[in-house]
Amino acid sequence: MSSAMVEAVRKRLVSGCRVLAGHDQGDLIWGHLSVRMPGEPDKLFIKPAGLGLEEIDDEHLIVADLDGNRLTGRWPMHAEVFIHTEIFRRRADVQAVVHTHPCHAVAFSALGVPLQPVGHEGALFIDGLPVFSQTSDLIVNAELGRALASTLGAERAALMRNHGIVTAGQSIGEAVMTALLLEKACRVQLLAMSAGGGLVLPTAADARAKRDRLYRPATFETAFDYCERLVAARASTGCSCGGNEP
Repeated sequence: MSSAMVEAVRKRLVSGCRVLAGHDQGDLIWGHLSVRMPGEPDKLFIKPAGLGLEEIDDEHLIVADLDGNRLTGRWPMHAEVFIHTEIFRRRADVQAVVHTHPCHAVAFSALGVPLQPVGHEGALFIDGLPVFSQTSDLIVNAELGRALASTLGAERAALMRNHGIVTAGQSIGEAVMTALLLEKACRVQLLAMSAGGGLVLPTAADARAKRDRLYRPATFETAFDYCERLVAARASTGCSCGGNEP
């Protein structure tokens, strides 16, 4: 694999971290994003521990293997590296994994109710959103990582009850945008539920048709590119405001 392709993936990973932070998915120094190394699917680039998502630059990235061993990089490894390694081990189709603690998704995870297609974003998860409830603690070993990967199954995302979310994609753009859309879907449903009364929802067929029209691989990449430009524009103007819209 060419060094130019590897560098492009590293740059995309850095951008992914900053997009997550710019859309209120940062949680101080917690939360992480990873991607398989091009040409070496048993290795991954991952954000290190000890830094916020918005701080990440190319020099900070770690290379790890699927056993969670740090191969290169001087920064410490996240204790939850096993979220990433075990999903990659189980899912050959997955190229990138996000784990964050977005506020509305964490609150929603505690309700014990299904996510509904209240808005466009909820339609992305119309065929089910698994909930990992074995523990709310950190995923600090391969056994827990395998349990989480099993809960995720073939889906694109899972809630981690009283903890956060995990999303998996065929690209960094897809994994990141899925995380942003899941948080917004949870926020929209919480708003609707807080208003009282019952929810008026589209049919499952209508929601699936909308999902297939809106959320295609190319669309994820285009939306990610927009979010990347938005973060860059805020940085250039010194704006520190967060973003609520993916």
